[in-house]
Amino acid sequence: MEHSIQVADKLHWVGVRHPELKVFDDLFPTHNGTTYNSYLIQGRKQNILIDTVKACFSEEFFRKVEEHVAIDKIDAVVVNHTEPDHSGSLALLLEKNPQILVYCSKAGENFLKQLLNRDFNSQIINDGDEIDLGGRKLRFILAPYLHWPDTIFTYLVEDEILFPCDAFGAHFCSDQLFDDEIADFQADFHFYFDCIMRPFKDKVRDALAKIKDLPIRMVCPSHGPVRRSTGNFAIESYARWSVAPPVGGRPKALLAVLSSHGNTRDMADVITTELKAQGLDVVGFALSDMRDDDYRNALEQADVLVIGTPTIQRDAPPQVWHALALISSVTPKSKVAAVFGSYGWSGEAVKMVEQRLTGLKYKFAAEGISFRFTPTAENLESCRKFAEQIASTVHTEE
Repeated sequence: MEHSIQVADKLHWVGVRHPELKVFDDLFPTHNGTTYNSYLIQGRKQNILIDTVKACFSEEFFRKVEEHVAIDKIDAVVVNHTEPDHSGSLALLLEKNPQILVYCSKAGENFLKQLLNRDFNSQIINDGDEIDLGGRKLRFILAPYLHWPDTIFTYLVEDEILFPCDAFGAHFCSDQLFDDEIADFQADFHFYFDCIMRPFKDKVRDALAKIKDLPIRMVCPSHGPVRRSTGNFAIESYARWSVAPPVGGRPKALLAVLSSHGNTRDMADVITTELKAQGLDVVGFALSDMRDDDYRNALEQADVLVIGTPTIQRDAPPQVWHALALISSVTPKSKVAAVFGSYGWSGEAVKMVEQRLTGLKYKFAAEGISFRFTPTAENLESCRKFAEQIASTVHTEE
């Protein structure tokens, strides 16, 4: 039976380990399981929890809390983020102690009302708000979209400890809790950033700006090891990984093409040549064998996304849909696009891809073009004009 673990004076980890977990949220593979970290802080005036744990682990969570204080002596819970892996035990906690005060963001309160479907005592916090626990203060920092709109960071002022919820975390479960007791979890840490935080790089930069002047001795995330030795390394890593795209220079086009029989590729060659002639740098990807990370990096640098697709069995091929799915995993520099392609006995793909891009809030630099079988000289001239229109739109956007 596992016990709570002391993190600092009157601060204990009361979370749980889930080493058997293979896929988090049915979305992300976890090679080393995960943890659901919750923290109990005991002040002279108040006992307060930072987040809870997933509902199915609530009894273990309550037992660890009660190693230090009875549930009816808990005064408040800070909900840094309302996703069920952090707030899942809150409903049972409120059943045991309905008087608990819930500190959360405005978005967090709205979400909790729908998650809990019951009345509860809440207090909405704003940037810089502080509460006195008796000899220790908690300060709240709004950090929306890391990775939900409700996210806040909580800072234990006197101890210089940051509780950033999902930020700086990792899906990594070990027998040990602290980073300096674990050989290496960097790959899991980076993979977590890529899966969870990368789509919100601009919001990462905003949050980092808010904590840049804080003295931080320790970082206590909601998943993975507690960083008592490498907290600043984790923060610096996020700064490197979320750097803003460069400004200035020649505009960039990302040309992503799948060509089953070479016809779409012939169109792409003309489009590439004309885009370059019009002053654009072109980064090309063959969707049949691209590396996802290279493509995502290019999306974050590109001023326009140009997709070339054939129609196969009345649809765009799976590789094209995969490339479109990756858009939501990054923060594209620009949401300007154009689509072209070829077809044989039906030609739905270009319109289907345009519809998906419209759903992703893209606007179009040129109307899509599609030609049957081998493109003629006239068709290829249309490709040149298509590229010319793209270039003129991108230059206008600048």
